[in-house]
Order: sequence, then C-alpha cells, then structure tokens
Amino acid sequence: MSTILVVLGSARPGRVADKVLNYIKADVETRDDVTITVADLKEINLPFFDNEQPPISPDYTITNPQVAAWSEMVKSADSVLFITPEYNHTLSAIQKNALDSLGPDWNEKPATAVAYGWSGGSLAVETLREVLGHLKADVKHDIAQLGFMKDLNPDGSLLDEANVALQIKAAIDEIA
Repeated sequence: MSTILVVLGSARPGRVADKVLNYIKADVETRDDVTITVADLKEINLPFFDNEQPPISPDYTITNPQVAAWSEMVKSADSVLFITPEYNHTLSAIQKNALDSLGPDWNEKPATAVAYGWSGGSLAVETLREVLGHLKADVKHDIAQLGFMKDLNPDGSLLDEANVALQIKAAIDEIA
C-alpha cells in the first residue's frame, strides 16, 4: 500500500485546488494499492520561515509545532503530490514557504504535481521542479498541467474530463 501526501498549495477563498483534489480522489478510488492523506496548507497555517539556521544545515532544529507536524506528514508519506496553482508565473507563497520550512525531509522523496492555471501551471511547475531538485527530492516526469479554457474552466469545473483524468492518472502512476 502506497500513501501519497496530497498538498493543497492555495489558501484563496473559492480555490480551484478543492475541485482538483476531488479529481485526484476519483482516481485514487479506482486503486486498491493507494491511499491519500491531505495536507491543506491553509489549515496547517505554517509561520513564515524564520529559523536562524537553514533547513539543510545539520544544526537546524524545528521549534514550531506547526512545522513539526508538517515535517511528520512529509516524512510519513511514501510520496508527495502537490496541487499547484500558478500565481504570477510561479508557485504560491504559501507553497514556497512550506517547501522552505523543511530540509532533509525532501531527500529522495518521490514527488509530482497537478498544476493548473492559464498556462497549465507550466511556470509554477518549472519553479517546483527547481526547488524540489535543490532539496534533493525525486521529482517525477509526469506532472499534470491543466490549462484554463482547455482542460478546466477558471472555476475548476471540467472542460476536458478525459484529458484531466489521463494526466492525473499518469502523475499518480509514477509515484504510487
């Protein structure tokens, strides 16, 4: 049994991430060998990174209880799937802060994403790959990129259900 941590990377009211999560859950329900745990960064409410040591330092110690809980979620998952909106051609601030809060937790952790936005989240994916690569995560090739007015409406409702399902399946297949 593979446990995937699904990370919601948006805190906006009416966020598309909730609908994308439902599409991911629909895929997982068809599998006998995969379970998901959801990490909603809005609810976890991580503080802005303010530790004196960088997380990759051997002297780094987590002192904040929210960061400790976030660290445990990442450590206990077999892999991580980020639901990644594209904000101003990059990751959301809440998602970048969550990545920056941890160090060795990402080391060799299989990771992928389901990105969405006007360009399919392509620039957010580029940044996500770069940051996770620096953190030594095992970033997978099949990252779903869902474009508004192609795959999804701007409210997150489906336009091309078959393509959305195919992309999500490919992303999950690679980390499951």
